[in-house]
Amino acid sequence: MLSAYQLARCEMPELPITSDIFLLLVTTSFIASMLTASVGIGGGTLVLAVLVVTVPIAAVVPLHSVVQLGSNTGRAIMTRPHLSMRLFWPLVIGAVIGTLAAAPFSAFWLNEIQLTLLLAGFTLLVTWVPIPAIKTHRSSHSLLFSIGISFIGVFVSATGPLIAAYLRHQAASRQELVATMAASVSTMNFLRIVLFSGLGFVWYEWLVPLAAMITAGFGGTLIGLQLLGRLPEKLFQTLLKLLLTTLAFLMIIRVM
Repeated sequence: MLSAYQLARCEMPELPITSDIFLLLVTTSFIASMLTASVGIGGGTLVLAVLVVTVPIAAVVPLHSVVQLGSNTGRAIMTRPHLSMRLFWPLVIGAVIGTLAAAPFSAFWLNEIQLTLLLAGFTLLVTWVPIPAIKTHRSSHSLLFSIGISFIGVFVSATGPLIAAYLRHQAASRQELVATMAASVSTMNFLRIVLFSGLGFVWYEWLVPLAAMITAGFGGTLIGLQLLGRLPEKLFQTLLKLLLTTLAFLMIIRVM
C-alpha cells in the first residue's frame, strides 16, 4: 500500500521550473499586482517580461493569459454593477474574431528567436512610447479595435495598456472604466486560453506555478489597495521603466 507521501507525489505534477524560478515568478506576480492596485502602473507587462526570461518561450503567452485571467476575473466580478454593456459587447465580438484570425499565425507557429524579439520589442514599446487616448463613441470602431488588439494579444498577451487607453475617454466614470476593462481583458484572456488548449498546449505541469501566481497576485492586490495613494507614483514608474528595459535587453541577449 502506498504511503501518504507517495500518494502526494503521484497526485502532484512535477514542476517544469526550478524552485528559484518558481519563487521569482510568485514574487513577481505579488509585486506586479500590488503596484497595479496601488499606483496603477503596468504590472501585466512586468509579469510578461519576467516570464520571457525564465520559462520556455512557447509557454510565455499561455501562462501570462491564465495569470491575467485570474487577476482580472475577481475585479470584473466585484465591479459588475458598473459594467457598460454598450462598450463591452463590441469588444467581445471583436475578441472572438481577432483571436480566431490569429490562430494560424499564433505563437506556436513562431520560432524562439522571432517570438522573443517580438515580446522584447513590445515591452520596450509599451514602456517608452506614450499611448494616446482614443476619443470615439462608435460601436464599429470598438469592434475594429477589438479585432486588432485581440489578434496582437495572441502573440504578446499584455495588451492591457492599449485597452485602457482606448476605453479611457469612452467610459462615463472611473468605476465604469475599471469594470469594463476588467471584463473585456478577462474575456480576451479566456479566448486565448481556449485557443492555446486547442493548439495542444499542456497545462497540467504548470498548474502549481499558475495557482501560486494567481494566489500571490490576489494577495498583492489586497495589499496594494491598502497602499493606494501612499506610494510615490513617479518614483515607481521610473524604477519600473528601468526594470522593464533591462528585462527587454535580457530577452534580446537570450537569443543572440
